[in-house]
Amino acid sequence: MQAWIPALQATAVCLSTLWLLLTLFSRERTPLRWVWALFCASIAMAMARRLIGPDVATWSLLFAIGGCVTCNGYWLVARALFRTGRPFGAPHLAFAGTVALLIVLAQLARAGDGSSPLATAAVGEMLGLLGSTVLMLTLWEGLRGWRTHRGVERGMRALFVASYGGCVLVVSLGTAMFDPQGTGAWQAGGDPVAAVLILLVSQGLVAWRLRHPLEDLAARADDEKPNVVPSAQAPPAGFRDAEPTAVRAEDRALARTLEQHMRSERPWLRTDLKLGHLAQALDVGEYRISRAIHDVLGHRNVAHYVNRYRLDHARAMLGDPDCDGWSTLVVGLESGFGSLGAFHRAFKAAEGCTPGEYRSARPAPDDVAGRQPA
Repeated sequence: MQAWIPALQATAVCLSTLWLLLTLFSRERTPLRWVWALFCASIAMAMARRLIGPDVATWSLLFAIGGCVTCNGYWLVARALFRTGRPFGAPHLAFAGTVALLIVLAQLARAGDGSSPLATAAVGEMLGLLGSTVLMLTLWEGLRGWRTHRGVERGMRALFVASYGGCVLVVSLGTAMFDPQGTGAWQAGGDPVAAVLILLVSQGLVAWRLRHPLEDLAARADDEKPNVVPSAQAPPAGFRDAEPTAVRAEDRALARTLEQHMRSERPWLRTDLKLGHLAQALDVGEYRISRAIHDVLGHRNVAHYVNRYRLDHARAMLGDPDCDGWSTLVVGLESGFGSLGAFHRAFKAAEGCTPGEYRSARPAPDDVAGRQPA
């Protein structure tokens, strides 16, 4: 083995361990942090196994099993980077878990657990198929919605696709071109190079995304739109002119129904609440919800309307002494905001001060009691 390969493997172990520790010691807990920590831990285990070699059979097998969340784990990282709301659910975790299970079974078969050759071949075929699917899905996350993004967001996606796609091409095509006999010599050097590059690039992407959540960028863009009903949500042609009085009455009735739904069901506690969710809950068209919010209730857009309820809830929590032990981050998340930055911006726009300043300005209980009439 060439001397630079163990050095790169050790570098990958050190980087992944460092990113893992930085993530675990962070006070904020988000899906992106969790899956990034899991991916870093798996990369550290996989590269550590390459370092110790097959001579230490027991430790080698444990490290091999621990490295079962690499490509599948990075797919979850990609979803958390480029999707708003809940980036993954039970089906996605089940798919990633299936790939991890197949990796574990393949490693056990290589260690000689007595499995039949037919079962071993079946596991290998399934792992190859699902592994290729995960690679394509991961690349798709970076390309998804490419035309709708501009500036830094598009550059972020381009960097992701170029780095990850380049690593996949170099490792896969390089193996086919320079190691057709399957000796593993090319992969032995290509894997740590790819691991180091992905760790360096992805840490930068993760750090940027944690400071600039995608839902914040979407909300900011929504606030910058003119106060009109978007053309994609406009009613059918001639609808307003057909029965203007009836339409206005319908809008007022829908606004009352919407307000009742917001108070009773409290959908605004969902961080990923969108116009489509409200339309589906009330079984009406999106353009009607948008028109009721804008024309009847007087809000710029659905984000402004939803944030009204979230801010009312946040004010109540900030004014409650029983919630003084809760940080402003917790108050924001409990009120339906997706991040601390989004909470601070919305609160300061409405109140002219930060949530912390608002809480500090609250009268002390003794002051309130002193102002009561005798």
